[in-house]
Amino acid sequence: MPFLILLFLLPLSFASIAAAPPDMGEFLGAKVVDELPDWFKASFMDLSEDLKEATNEDRHVMIYFHQNGCPYCAKLVEENFQNPSLVAKLKRNFDVIETNLWGDRALTDWQGRDFSEKEFSALMRVQFTPTILFLNAHGETILRLNGYQSVEKMNHLLDYVSAKKYLNQSFSSYINLLKKDRLGELNTNSLFEAGPHILTRSEKFPAQNYLAVFFEEPNCAECDTFHQTQRSSPRQADAPQPKNGTRR
Repeated sequence: MPFLILLFLLPLSFASIAAAPPDMGEFLGAKVVDELPDWFKASFMDLSEDLKEATNEDRHVMIYFHQNGCPYCAKLVEENFQNPSLVAKLKRNFDVIETNLWGDRALTDWQGRDFSEKEFSALMRVQFTPTILFLNAHGETILRLNGYQSVEKMNHLLDYVSAKKYLNQSFSSYINLLKKDRLGELNTNSLFEAGPHILTRSEKFPAQNYLAVFFEEPNCAECDTFHQTQRSSPRQADAPQPKNGTRR
């Protein structure tokens, strides 16, 4: 009888294992990069000491927030962190420290407060990855990058931070001055309605659909990538087109 009971229990055990929900923060089917660059700083996760060391060497601390299986983290590591020009600038002017959005390693911030990696990520309001923060000598965030950034844009922002342009100029104004071609046409896309647009949403003037507003500009590489990806995606091709999409 014990033998028969075991036979009946085994399928149930395998089924329960197969049906186990994914861990928090786990990406299913996403590309994984197991190794980060060896030129990242081997930090003891005492950020006050890291800031002090960087300041004494006239460098900036850059904190890279990532998570396991994050596809755009993999893209950042494989493309940006392998680009010779970017790597040279990072090695010369920055101390790069990585932290896992869901990690449990202990760290101490520049005010002497103790956190786990995920607690620190929540404190810094990191909501997705990759996210990169650049800090000044006092631990103040001087530039925040949410999401993947192209190699070209990252080259510009490293120049902006290392030259301390942030002391008297915003990054948006800095990058706008670098643009040579400001004229051109926006990408055509059936996703967007033709103008004029009525953006009013209130209890008095309710809407039947959600409204998505996209801010774009001509000669924008990231905008081009969005349109090309959106049009070529099988899911997007088969999905019904939203009735309230507009851009500015």
